[in-house]
Amino acid sequence: MSSERIPRRSFLKNSTLAASSIALSSAGVARGFPANEKVVLGVIGIRGRGLGLAQGFSKNGAGIAYLCDVDSNLFADRLKSIASLQGKAPQAVKDYRAILDDGTVDAVVVATPDHWHAPPTIQACQSGKDVYVEKPVAHNVREGRKMIEAARKYKRIVQVGTQARSGPYVQRAAEYIRKRVL
Repeated sequence: MSSERIPRRSFLKNSTLAASSIALSSAGVARGFPANEKVVLGVIGIRGRGLGLAQGFSKNGAGIAYLCDVDSNLFADRLKSIASLQGKAPQAVKDYRAILDDGTVDAVVVATPDHWHAPPTIQACQSGKDVYVEKPVAHNVREGRKMIEAARKYKRIVQVGTQARSGPYVQRAAEYIRKRVL
């Protein structure tokens, strides 16, 4: 193993994109989508993390149908960014329920502020959508339990962004640390 350092931002960006791409592409496999059919996403919360995820999913072949945020001042730049990646601008909405009502959307990405992860995740499951939700998964234990109950009841895939801690590159990094630090 090389002793060169990986910048923290690069590590987090690459590991998160890899994990989330695998999770949502696996959702398509689990549901029986043809291999050449795009997973259609709505992204809820488009500040830094949400925009990064939308760009990453788009670069990895997902179709971004919606960008959603309560701050409509964010739309112009974000729409342009995603349009440049996929050749078509997504729709911009302030209310995430518009995404949940669209039967062509397969899954949602929840990148809202931490205290607002549970409601769209639960409602997305109820609407038949799979979910990629950023960490922390919930504001409290009760919300987390309700999210799990919704995923199970509606047979949805819910993936939590934990920066791919079980990925092979993370395991190598952990082993490296154990050998040198612990």
